[in-house]
Amino acid sequence: MNSLFLVIDWKTTIFEILGGLGIFLFGINLMSESLKKIAGSKLKLFLEKTTNTPLKGIFVGILITAIIQSSSATSAIVVGLVRAGLMTLPQAVGVIFGANIGTTFTSVLISLKLGDYAMPIMFVGSGLAFFFHNRKLKEFGKAILGFGMLFFGLETMGTALKQLVELPEFHQMLLSVGDLPILGVVVGVLTTAIIQSSSATIGILQQLYSTGGVPLIGAIAIVLGDNIGTTVTSIMAAAGGSSAAKRTAGVHVLFNMFGTVLFFIFLTPYTHLIAFLGERLIPDYLTNKFTISLVHMLFNVINVFIMYWFIKQLVWIVTKIIPAKNEISLDDVVLEERLIASSPELALENAKKAINNMGNVCKVMFEYTYNFSFNLDNKEKELGLQCEELLDTMDDKIHNYLVKIGANDLSDKQIQQLAKDIDTITDLERIGDHLTNLLEFFDERHMNKIDLYIDAKTDLTDLYGLLRKTLHQTLDAYLNKDKELAREVNIREDLLDKLVKKYRKNHINRINDRTCQETEAGFYVDILSNMERIGDHCNNIVINILSESYTHDDTFF
Repeated sequence: MNSLFLVIDWKTTIFEILGGLGIFLFGINLMSESLKKIAGSKLKLFLEKTTNTPLKGIFVGILITAIIQSSSATSAIVVGLVRAGLMTLPQAVGVIFGANIGTTFTSVLISLKLGDYAMPIMFVGSGLAFFFHNRKLKEFGKAILGFGMLFFGLETMGTALKQLVELPEFHQMLLSVGDLPILGVVVGVLTTAIIQSSSATIGILQQLYSTGGVPLIGAIAIVLGDNIGTTVTSIMAAAGGSSAAKRTAGVHVLFNMFGTVLFFIFLTPYTHLIAFLGERLIPDYLTNKFTISLVHMLFNVINVFIMYWFIKQLVWIVTKIIPAKNEISLDDVVLEERLIASSPELALENAKKAINNMGNVCKVMFEYTYNFSFNLDNKEKELGLQCEELLDTMDDKIHNYLVKIGANDLSDKQIQQLAKDIDTITDLERIGDHLTNLLEFFDERHMNKIDLYIDAKTDLTDLYGLLRKTLHQTLDAYLNKDKELAREVNIREDLLDKLVKKYRKNHINRINDRTCQETEAGFYVDILSNMERIGDHCNNIVINILSESYTHDDTFF
């Protein structure tokens, strides 16, 4: 035993384990992020259109997660669609089930003996990333680079772990998870919760298993624990989020908890099943990394098959556990595709209701921004940013719906209305962008402890009041085609512009008089500019209401 301590270079071994883990984590994250960028914004639309039933959702979840290599990313997209009312919770459950199966594809990749080719893979990836200017080609190169780093990190870790397994103490510790499987579950939960990546934990386990140091039953117990530990990521992502986000995370937790408990009860029969399959399908299954992939994949497939028949009950449970609180009030609007060809007029009315929902989200986001401007409450900021995500999703969905309507044989009046509606959703989305800018400016001001001068605060409060009135009247004018209200907003736009110029001049005078901090200067000017732009976008909307034809150049008074 003492000779072994002399042989092992502890400094090098520990550094190789930590460094290998770091390279592996960075590689898998780089690969995932790059693949998401390659997939682009069309991913949301694809999810929304192809998951109208839970069964379809399962297959789509498998496909997308296998492609972008991140079940967390798939879940995040699903949460956004549920929150926007573009996907029901039962549909989301299907996608989450599929994501759990799709994430096992990573362990299959890891089980492939590609470590010897990690260097040339990284060379090809870095070449594409650094020497080509095409955006998608660069992202593809980063994905390949991440793929190579994944295997390079695993190989680095594996070399060190093989030395550790030779130590009697370490070897005995690994054997103990076979004698006490519950210990393996705890190890899996804690490791995955700390590393925040089930793929990383499975990868480490595969390296250890390939040394022959971990008994099969202990490895299975660790995999079961991994499936509980990975839900920590969903819980953290949903913390402070909407009820839809929390319910989606709740589905993930219940699904994995149920599976883990069930499989732990039948741990011995499941181990025999894996051994039976391993003997017939996997050479040297007691040391083959693919055995762990099989354990992971079979767990999720069987779990999905069982839970599929209880989706309604699962939705009922999470709905009862997580009731809706302080949610944005949205009408239940479904953009009916069948109306587009049969009745374009009704389809435009359908779109109008969805646009009204966008307006309601804008109004709520405005209030979150106003509250956060004068009081440091990160909850207000987070809710405001969630509104921005919701606006982006609604903008994409409604825009695509309107474009489809435009492909039909429309009257001149319908064409004019269609063009105005597309302009309106663009302006509402831009209002969300400017409100996001305000949230970020005030967030930085709070962090740097830059206090607003009392006169500046008074000016901003007055300006916020006028903008609130303008936004509400704009949306009412759009909904009711109220030209008198639209004209009032249009006239007020000139007042808003004059006030912004006046407040900007007042601020410059305060700086010259040294009655306020110079550090406040840039913040205040940027804040005023974004508030002015919100007024401009409201004016764009009412101009289309005042004009009979699609133009922003008419004079109305």
